[in-house]
Amino acid sequence: MSGYTDFFHKIARIVSSPRDENLSDRELSDLGLSRADLAMLRSGAPQARERILAMAGQFGLTEADLNAHPELGLELAEKCGHCLQAETCRDAIRAGARLPQGKCPNAGIYRALLDG
Repeated sequence: MSGYTDFFHKIARIVSSPRDENLSDRELSDLGLSRADLAMLRSGAPQARERILAMAGQFGLTEADLNAHPELGLELAEKCGHCLQAETCRDAIRAGARLPQGKCPNAGIYRALLDG
């Protein structure tokens, strides 16, 4: 895997594929995902990558900062995809407004990356 960006591009393709499409064990293995991980990702709100990058930016992190920690990709995607604020963040991104940083379930990760 070539980092965070590649992970999310692959995840986006898989998550947006038809639900009845059979994914091979190899495809899942290449991403380090189990079938349970896939089901969890597919059940989340779409456009998690866009929200993750926008929120990370508000914390002062760049995409390169996230690329340096690809092991966090699944956790970030899971929390963002199932966040109750996903629509609020989506609307804020569309309006060019600030996202609800204080309600972000990934805030602790973003803060840790800044301190690290």
